[in-house]
Amino acid sequence: MTTLSEELRASWEKQQSIHAPDRELRFQLMLDNVELLSGRPARVLDLACGPGSITRRVLQRFPFAQVVALDIDPLLLDLARTAFAGDERVEVVEGQLADPAWDAGLAPGFDAILTSTAMHWLPPEALAGVYAGAARLLRPGGVFANADHVPLADPVLRQAADDLHAQRLRDTFSAGAESCDDWYHRAYAEPAYAGLWEERSRRLSHWIGDLLEPADWHVDRLRQAGFAHAEVVWRRGNDAVVVAVKPG
Repeated sequence: MTTLSEELRASWEKQQSIHAPDRELRFQLMLDNVELLSGRPARVLDLACGPGSITRRVLQRFPFAQVVALDIDPLLLDLARTAFAGDERVEVVEGQLADPAWDAGLAPGFDAILTSTAMHWLPPEALAGVYAGAARLLRPGGVFANADHVPLADPVLRQAADDLHAQRLRDTFSAGAESCDDWYHRAYAEPAYAGLWEERSRRLSHWIGDLLEPADWHVDRLRQAGFAHAEVVWRRGNDAVVVAVKPG
Protein backbone atom coordinates (compact mmCIF):
# COMPACT_ATOMS: atom_id res chain seq x y z
CA MET A 1 0.00 0.00 0.00
CA THR A 2 1.37 3.41 -0.98
CA THR A 3 1.98 5.73 1.96
CA LEU A 4 1.14 9.45 1.93
CA SER A 5 4.86 10.31 1.78
CA GLU A 6 5.41 7.99 -1.18
CA GLU A 7 2.44 9.44 -3.07
CA LEU A 8 3.53 13.02 -2.43
CA ARG A 9 7.07 12.32 -3.59
CA ALA A 10 5.81 10.58 -6.74
CA SER A 11 3.37 13.36 -7.58
CA TRP A 12 6.09 15.94 -6.88
CA GLU A 13 8.27 14.31 -9.53
CA LYS A 14 5.37 14.31 -11.97
CA GLN A 15 4.39 17.95 -11.60
CA GLN A 16 8.00 19.12 -11.60
CA SER A 17 8.55 17.28 -14.89
CA ILE A 18 5.60 19.15 -16.36
CA HIS A 19 7.04 22.52 -15.39
CA ALA A 20 10.52 21.45 -16.57
CA PRO A 21 10.18 18.94 -19.44
CA ASP A 22 13.98 18.60 -19.72
CA ARG A 23 14.36 17.90 -16.00
CA GLU A 24 16.08 14.54 -16.32
CA LEU A 25 18.48 15.91 -18.90
CA ARG A 26 19.37 18.77 -16.56
CA PHE A 27 20.12 16.36 -13.73
CA GLN A 28 22.23 14.22 -16.04
CA LEU A 29 24.19 17.22 -17.32
CA MET A 30 24.93 18.39 -13.78
CA LEU A 31 26.23 14.96 -12.79
CA ASP A 32 28.13 14.57 -16.07
CA ASN A 33 29.94 17.83 -15.43
CA VAL A 34 30.71 16.93 -11.83
CA GLU A 35 32.26 13.62 -12.84
CA LEU A 36 34.18 15.04 -15.79
CA LEU A 37 35.50 18.14 -14.02
CA SER A 38 36.23 16.82 -10.53
CA GLY A 39 35.86 13.03 -10.59
CA ARG A 40 33.35 10.76 -8.88
CA PRO A 41 32.19 12.73 -5.82
CA ALA A 42 32.57 11.45 -2.28
CA ARG A 43 30.61 14.34 -0.66
CA VAL A 44 27.73 16.23 -2.26
CA LEU A 45 25.57 19.09 -0.97
CA ASP A 46 22.01 19.23 -2.34
CA LEU A 47 20.78 22.83 -1.87
CA ALA A 48 17.03 23.44 -1.58
CA CYS A 49 16.70 19.67 -1.81
CA GLY A 50 12.90 19.44 -1.78
CA PRO A 51 11.84 15.83 -1.20
CA GLY A 52 15.29 14.62 -2.32
CA SER A 53 15.13 14.53 -6.12
CA ILE A 54 18.78 15.40 -6.75
CA THR A 55 19.96 13.36 -3.79
CA ARG A 56 18.26 10.24 -5.15
CA ARG A 57 19.85 10.68 -8.57
CA VAL A 58 23.28 11.31 -7.06
CA LEU A 59 23.07 8.04 -5.13
CA GLN A 60 21.84 6.12 -8.15
CA ARG A 61 24.88 7.23 -10.14
CA PHE A 62 27.43 7.43 -7.30
CA PRO A 63 26.29 4.86 -4.73
CA PHE A 64 29.26 5.43 -2.42
CA ALA A 65 28.72 9.20 -2.13
CA GLN A 66 27.66 10.92 1.07
CA VAL A 67 24.99 13.59 0.59
CA VAL A 68 23.88 16.47 2.79
CA ALA A 69 20.40 17.58 1.71
CA LEU A 70 19.35 21.05 2.86
CA ASP A 71 15.99 22.80 2.71
CA ILE A 72 13.79 25.18 4.73
CA ASP A 73 10.26 24.04 3.74
CA PRO A 74 8.87 21.94 6.63
CA LEU A 75 6.82 19.58 4.44
CA LEU A 76 9.61 19.00 1.94
CA LEU A 77 12.06 18.36 4.78
CA ASP A 78 9.72 15.71 6.16
CA LEU A 79 9.40 14.06 2.76
CA ALA A 80 13.17 14.01 2.34
CA ARG A 81 13.72 12.59 5.82
CA THR A 82 11.21 9.79 5.30
CA ALA A 83 12.66 9.06 1.84
CA PHE A 84 16.15 8.43 3.24
CA ALA A 85 15.32 7.19 6.72
CA GLY A 86 17.92 4.61 7.71
CA ASP A 87 20.25 5.49 4.82
CA GLU A 88 23.55 6.42 6.44
CA ARG A 89 24.73 8.06 3.21
CA VAL A 90 22.21 10.92 3.58
CA GLU A 91 21.89 13.67 6.17
CA VAL A 92 18.85 15.93 5.82
CA VAL A 93 19.30 19.32 7.47
CA GLU A 94 17.29 22.50 7.87
CA GLY A 95 18.94 25.64 6.57
CA GLN A 96 17.90 29.12 5.51
CA LEU A 97 19.70 30.07 2.29
CA ALA A 98 18.54 33.68 2.62
CA ASP A 99 20.74 33.96 5.74
CA PRO A 100 24.22 35.34 4.87
CA ALA A 101 25.71 32.75 7.24
CA TRP A 102 23.69 29.84 5.83
CA ASP A 103 26.81 27.68 5.45
CA ALA A 104 28.14 28.20 8.98
CA GLY A 105 27.03 24.82 10.34
CA LEU A 106 28.28 22.74 7.41
CA ALA A 107 31.71 21.12 7.26
CA PRO A 108 33.64 22.25 4.17
CA GLY A 109 35.25 19.94 1.66
CA PHE A 110 32.34 19.04 -0.62
CA ASP A 111 33.21 17.72 -4.06
CA ALA A 112 30.00 19.07 -5.59
CA ILE A 113 27.14 21.40 -4.68
CA LEU A 114 23.99 21.00 -6.75
CA THR A 115 20.65 22.79 -6.87
CA SER A 116 17.65 22.93 -9.19
CA THR A 117 14.66 25.24 -9.77
CA ALA A 118 15.00 27.06 -6.44
CA MET A 119 17.60 29.83 -6.58
CA HIS A 120 15.35 32.18 -8.58
CA TRP A 121 13.21 32.53 -5.44
CA LEU A 122 16.01 34.34 -3.60
CA PRO A 123 16.63 38.10 -3.66
CA PRO A 124 19.74 38.96 -5.70
CA GLU A 125 21.90 39.76 -2.67
CA ALA A 126 20.92 36.47 -1.02
CA LEU A 127 21.75 34.46 -4.13
CA ALA A 128 25.14 36.15 -4.31
CA GLY A 129 25.56 35.00 -0.69
CA VAL A 130 24.68 31.43 -1.69
CA TYR A 131 27.36 31.54 -4.38
CA ALA A 132 29.90 32.84 -1.85
CA GLY A 133 28.96 30.14 0.65
CA ALA A 134 29.23 27.46 -2.02
CA ALA A 135 32.76 28.61 -2.82
CA ARG A 136 33.67 28.36 0.86
CA LEU A 137 32.23 24.85 1.21
CA LEU A 138 33.71 23.28 -1.92
CA ARG A 139 37.15 21.67 -1.93
CA PRO A 140 39.69 23.02 -4.44
CA GLY A 141 38.56 21.84 -7.86
CA GLY A 142 35.00 21.23 -6.66
CA VAL A 143 31.97 21.91 -8.86
CA PHE A 144 28.83 23.99 -8.32
CA ALA A 145 25.89 23.45 -10.66
CA ASN A 146 22.56 25.27 -10.75
CA ALA A 147 19.68 24.26 -13.06
CA ASP A 148 17.18 27.08 -12.89
CA HIS A 149 15.37 30.02 -14.48
CA VAL A 150 18.14 32.11 -16.06
CA PRO A 151 16.39 34.37 -18.60
CA LEU A 152 17.71 35.29 -22.01
CA ALA A 153 19.27 38.75 -22.08
CA ASP A 154 17.39 39.89 -25.21
CA PRO A 155 13.93 41.10 -24.05
CA VAL A 156 12.11 40.08 -27.24
CA LEU A 157 13.51 36.55 -27.23
CA ARG A 158 13.02 36.27 -23.47
CA GLN A 159 9.34 37.17 -23.85
CA ALA A 160 8.93 34.73 -26.72
CA ALA A 161 10.42 31.93 -24.61
CA ASP A 162 8.10 32.82 -21.72
CA ASP A 163 5.08 32.84 -24.03
CA LEU A 164 5.94 29.44 -25.50
CA HIS A 165 6.44 27.97 -22.03
CA ALA A 166 3.19 29.48 -20.75
CA GLN A 167 1.22 28.12 -23.71
CA ARG A 168 2.59 24.63 -23.16
CA LEU A 169 1.63 24.78 -19.48
CA ARG A 170 -1.88 26.05 -20.28
CA ASP A 171 -2.40 23.17 -22.67
CA THR A 172 -1.12 20.63 -20.15
CA PHE A 173 -3.04 21.94 -17.16
CA SER A 174 -6.26 22.34 -19.14
CA ALA A 175 -6.06 18.59 -19.70
CA GLY A 176 -6.15 18.04 -15.94
CA ALA A 177 -2.48 17.82 -14.93
CA GLU A 178 -1.54 18.98 -11.43
CA SER A 179 0.55 22.14 -11.20
CA CYS A 180 3.23 22.93 -8.65
CA ASP A 181 0.90 25.34 -6.83
CA ASP A 182 -1.88 22.74 -6.84
CA TRP A 183 0.51 20.17 -5.37
CA TYR A 184 1.58 22.46 -2.53
CA HIS A 185 -1.98 23.34 -1.55
CA ARG A 186 -3.09 19.69 -1.71
CA ALA A 187 -0.09 18.45 0.27
CA TYR A 188 -0.37 21.07 3.00
CA ALA A 189 -4.11 20.34 3.30
CA GLU A 190 -3.30 16.81 4.48
CA PRO A 191 -4.01 16.31 8.23
CA ALA A 192 -0.43 15.12 8.73
CA TYR A 193 0.79 18.63 7.86
CA ALA A 194 -1.96 20.64 9.55
CA GLY A 195 -0.77 24.08 10.59
CA LEU A 196 2.52 23.92 8.73
CA TRP A 197 1.47 26.22 5.87
CA GLU A 198 1.73 29.22 8.18
CA GLU A 199 5.19 28.10 9.29
CA ARG A 200 6.24 27.67 5.66
CA SER A 201 5.00 31.15 4.80
CA ARG A 202 7.01 32.59 7.71
CA ARG A 203 10.21 30.80 6.68
CA LEU A 204 9.88 31.85 3.04
CA SER A 205 8.56 35.37 3.61
CA HIS A 206 11.69 37.02 2.16
CA TRP A 207 11.99 34.68 -0.86
CA ILE A 208 10.71 36.74 -3.80
CA GLY A 209 10.39 34.25 -6.66
CA ASP A 210 11.03 36.61 -9.56
CA LEU A 211 14.81 36.87 -9.94
CA LEU A 212 15.20 37.76 -13.62
CA GLU A 213 18.94 38.31 -13.92
CA PRO A 214 20.50 37.00 -17.16
CA ALA A 215 23.38 34.55 -17.38
CA ASP A 216 26.11 37.21 -17.29
CA TRP A 217 24.90 38.35 -13.86
CA HIS A 218 25.21 34.81 -12.47
CA VAL A 219 28.62 34.25 -14.06
CA ASP A 220 29.90 37.56 -12.67
CA ARG A 221 28.67 36.77 -9.13
CA LEU A 222 30.18 33.29 -9.27
CA ARG A 223 33.54 34.68 -10.34
CA GLN A 224 33.35 37.35 -7.63
CA ALA A 225 32.70 34.55 -5.13
CA GLY A 226 36.00 32.94 -6.13
CA PHE A 227 35.13 30.45 -8.85
CA ALA A 228 37.77 30.09 -11.56
CA HIS A 229 35.38 29.02 -14.32
CA ALA A 230 31.66 29.72 -14.69
CA GLU A 231 29.34 29.47 -17.69
CA VAL A 232 25.97 28.31 -19.00
CA VAL A 233 26.49 24.77 -20.30
CA TRP A 234 22.90 24.13 -21.47
CA ARG A 235 19.80 26.18 -22.22
CA ARG A 236 16.19 25.78 -23.31
CA GLY A 237 14.40 29.09 -23.56
CA ASN A 238 14.71 30.88 -20.24
CA ASP A 239 15.93 27.82 -18.34
CA ALA A 240 19.61 26.99 -18.09
CA VAL A 241 22.26 24.94 -16.32
CA VAL A 242 25.11 27.03 -14.95
CA VAL A 243 28.31 25.26 -13.89
CA ALA A 244 31.20 26.75 -11.92
CA VAL A 245 34.54 25.29 -10.82
CA LYS A 246 36.54 26.32 -7.76
CA PRO A 247 40.26 26.87 -8.38
CA GLY A 248 42.31 23.71 -7.81
